[in-house]
Formats: sequence, C-alpha cells, structure tokens
Amino acid sequence: MSPDERREQLLDVVLEIIDTRGVAAVSMDAVARGAGVTRPVVYGLFSDTDDILRSSLDREERRAMEQVGGAIPVPGEGDVVDAFGQLIEAFLRAVDEAPQRWRAIFMVADSGTPAFHHRVEHGRALLIERCADALRASDRVDGSVDVELLAHHLHAALWGAGRLLLVRPDTFPLERLRRSLHQFVSAVVP
Repeated sequence: MSPDERREQLLDVVLEIIDTRGVAAVSMDAVARGAGVTRPVVYGLFSDTDDILRSSLDREERRAMEQVGGAIPVPGEGDVVDAFGQLIEAFLRAVDEAPQRWRAIFMVADSGTPAFHHRVEHGRALLIERCADALRASDRVDGSVDVELLAHHLHAALWGAGRLLLVRPDTFPLERLRRSLHQFVSAVVP
C-alpha cells in the first residue's frame, strides 16, 4: 500500500472506532489492531493519538463541506426560504448517505475533548452566521425579526433532525424529517 492509501485506511479505522466505541476509544494501538498492522506503521504516518484524531476530523470536515457547502445560503442570492430548503435537502441527504461520518461529527461535538469540540462548534457558528446574513439580506424578513436568534433556531432544528435521522431512523425517516423542516422554515420565515 502506498503511504497515501495507508493513511486513508488508518483514517477509515479511526472513523470506525469513533462510530462504534466513541472518541475516547481511539488510540494508536486500537488503530493498529483495527487495520491489522503494527504500531510502527501507524506511528510512521501519525505522531500520536491527537494527530490521528485531528487528521480524521480534518478529513471528515472536508468531506462534510463537500456534501453541504454548496447549499449554504448566500446573502442576497435568491429567495431565502428556497435557500434554506436547499440546505435542508443537502444536509439530510449528506447524513443519510454518510451516517458513519455524521455520527462521528455528532460524537465529537458532544465529546469532552475541548479542542475537537471547539472545531465542530466553530463550524456550526460559521453556518449560523451565514444563515443570519442570508436572513438579514432577504426582503422577506423585516427589521423586527431577531435574525441572529432565528438563525440559531433554524440551525438547531437542522442539527436535531440530523441527529434523529441517525439515532431513530425508523421513527424519524428522511422523508418525515424533510417535510417537517420545510414546514418549520415556511412557518418561521415570513
């Protein structure tokens, strides 16, 4: 295996460990065992557990942005309700297509590891800021609306729907969540 292929294999193992056993279970030994290689192979590509976790988060953040980045509302472009509809579609489709990635992102967001928690929160804050900017630029939203708080509510609904799709897909299937979020956006954005 080339170093790049081995690196991807090891990062796949990290994702599997996070998904099945949680962030705290990731160690250089666990990754080596999961990949069927020796510890020196893992240490040849990553300096320590923090390095391999950071690399995994970098990769999954990049892939998550590839899935949803193009659907993030752009201030002043088109109807804001349609823009949020596109974000809903892209986000739910991303969670549905890559549940392991999104379970890991949710676990990292909930983890007690401050550096990793901060990274996910930073990404969420940027999304909320972009949503607020889109709301401010929309002619559908008047000056009496607290757009910052509305953006937080929209984000919370979207994030919560993603979590429900992952943990209770039989009760909250994709189509039910999609329909509910579209109704929510239509109700809260005048």
